[in-house]
Amino acid sequence: MPTAGEITVAETLTLLDTSSSGLADGVARGLYTLWLGSGISLERVVGVPAVIGRVIEYLRSRMNPADNGCRYKVALDQVITQLSPPERQLLHLDQPIEDWPEDDRKTVTCRLAGFYSEVLETQLDGEADSDFLLWQAVDVPGSFTGDDPDAEHLCIVLLTLEGAFRDISSANWDYLIEAAERELAGAVGSEIDVCIRAGDFQGAGGRAKLLKYHGCAVKAVAEPDIYRPLLIARTPQIQGYRLNAAYNVMRGHLVTLVQQRRTLMIGFSAQDNDVQEIFVEGAQHSNWDWNAPLKAFIFAEEALKQGQKGVLTSAYGEANYHANRVAIEADARVRAFAKPLLIALLLNVLELKVAALAELGLPATWLADHKATIASGLRQLRDGAAATAADPLTFVRRLIGALNHGQDLFQHGKTDHGRYLPISRDTLQQIGGVNAATGLRQASVALALLGRGVEAGNWGLTNDAAGNTPILLEQDGKTTRVFFAANDYVASSMVQNGHVDPESDDTVVLLSASARQRNARFPGGKYGRDGKTELREICMTSVIDDATDAIDLFESFKRSASL
Repeated sequence: MPTAGEITVAETLTLLDTSSSGLADGVARGLYTLWLGSGISLERVVGVPAVIGRVIEYLRSRMNPADNGCRYKVALDQVITQLSPPERQLLHLDQPIEDWPEDDRKTVTCRLAGFYSEVLETQLDGEADSDFLLWQAVDVPGSFTGDDPDAEHLCIVLLTLEGAFRDISSANWDYLIEAAERELAGAVGSEIDVCIRAGDFQGAGGRAKLLKYHGCAVKAVAEPDIYRPLLIARTPQIQGYRLNAAYNVMRGHLVTLVQQRRTLMIGFSAQDNDVQEIFVEGAQHSNWDWNAPLKAFIFAEEALKQGQKGVLTSAYGEANYHANRVAIEADARVRAFAKPLLIALLLNVLELKVAALAELGLPATWLADHKATIASGLRQLRDGAAATAADPLTFVRRLIGALNHGQDLFQHGKTDHGRYLPISRDTLQQIGGVNAATGLRQASVALALLGRGVEAGNWGLTNDAAGNTPILLEQDGKTTRVFFAANDYVASSMVQNGHVDPESDDTVVLLSASARQRNARFPGGKYGRDGKTELREICMTSVIDDATDAIDLFESFKRSASL
């Protein structure tokens, strides 16, 4: 089995389909709170080892090695007291840290990362600001205020817009989730409320909360008098979190989440005392069952960290944990890091939602196995997409483009909306609340049938959003452009806006409902005098209603679309 750092998106989906199927279903149903650490932002902002490296270099480059009273040397000596004698032999204080042998630098900084709060607590003589090293050496304004989200941040916001997460608890100061929301939803705070102080909770009216319980760098820079004191990094701040009145409301909310909602931790070791105290208090009288089918605590890790094991001990009770430790730890771990896991969860949620809509679009009298036969086409499309996810960020942006383009055309007949349109803003179990008049049920059936054709080897499918086509269908050397439209008005808008050529002989428009096509057994098969098929408009409501079972539906679909 691949390690958490090697696993692909496709292999992660296999995990979600088998050993971690409870996690996949639970996320789709909105049953998990997402807890995030610096591991999700390592390719965008400095990680904890790099923070330590900056502190070392700041002090090293300014100290006088011959002067034992040099304030920089005194501070650096205090930092490296956490190292063992063999580890101190790896220091090269006569050179810039970037010139150290890579293994030596990594060993030193990773070791000190476990004591990051003590390192940042180091006081520099002559400086009154207790956060001097944090702001001057680490450079909070220059290091944690970037707005270029990575695949992880985009997936988190996409999943939130699809209703999967209502609370996102983050120890990170960075602005990357907010930047992803701005890109996908149009404005920060339009869907996800950033909460730090009590007033933030009182004004929260969005669909989800981003709980930045260690503060926010952007807010600290913009409003330093209010938010700079709320950046939590140094040992006294972590140890005093419970007594910090500014965080009373936040802490109470987090404790309640631990008590009432399952936990998914990604990129987070849970080593800080303040976090462990929250889980200890939240576990009181929560009665989480370690042996329940849907696991209450799951960590995206290759191997559990000590802090995470402490969370499990608190959650399930010391006696239960030690008696069942091997089983508990195995069930609590999903061996995939942030990128593959979040992309796989996103693809899984999208598939489950479309499959649920497709089931609602099929006749209620059909047997379950016939409905499952149709839905298998969606699994085929999901897995086919995952196989192309070699570059995570490129894949996620391409997926966003395809979804935006397809949804815009389907709902409006044009592509200038510019924001992500979720399949449903609610959770999987609430999918029945999607208005039948949207046409999403019939469109989901049509998409499943297209995937069924790929599964059966009848054709191949690709997306061509860049070429203004939702789907390109390749069959016997011919290419057919495939569009989805909610109704006749949308289909006409596609023509008026230049997306569909009414004289085209290589285009199919799959209408969820059509007053013009409703009574035709095989609607849309228009043929010119030269025998060539012209634009084909297919009323999916007619095709579905006339079908007797899954096989008949698939064959009728192919005949109707001249495929």
